Amino acid sequence: MNVNILDNLKQHKMKWLLIGLLILTGCNKDSFLQPKRNIEMTIDSRLPKDQNGYSVFSLYSTETQNIHTITGSIRVNGKIPNEPREKIEWESSHYWTIKFGDTIGTIYRRTWRGLGWQIVDSIKVVNLKTSQVPTINSACYNSADGSINTVIAPMWNMKGDTMTIVARCGGVVKVEKIILK
Repeated sequence: MNVNILDNLKQHKMKWLLIGLLILTGCNKDSFLQPKRNIEMTIDSRLPKDQNGYSVFSLYSTETQNIHTITGSIRVNGKIPNEPREKIEWESSHYWTIKFGDTIGTIYRRTWRGLGWQIVDSIKVVNLKTSQVPTINSACYNSADGSINTVIAPMWNMKGDTMTIVARCGGVVKVEKIILK
């Protein structure tokens, strides 16, 4: 074979090898190995809105956390994610601190006395470490109907603040502002 023909074949193979490498290095494993995912997610505070579109949560307890459920829905490529279900990560702008030595609860031992229960004794449960406590559950998975749910639990001393909650799933981010009234 002619040396020029061999050189041309080598150059031709090298050109296609370089093109292939450029194509492969331009893709990350997520986009190369998995089909495109179009995620549609909504969150609903289930609270009244003020004139600025912020949700308003009227705190009801001065002593404990004020519990409220946030809902929403998720679809991937127009369908409810089933297997696997989608993990939604939640964050809140607010935390509270439980201090070392704080009483966090009471355990009651009871006995049945024929007509009802009678408390025999009780033990106070004391916190052993100062810790920050988030005001929102950190994650959830969608239900069979595509609904998503989490719980917020602000404290009374946060009254007057505006809490920001963030939901994330697969690059989609939803933000809700909640006035703590």
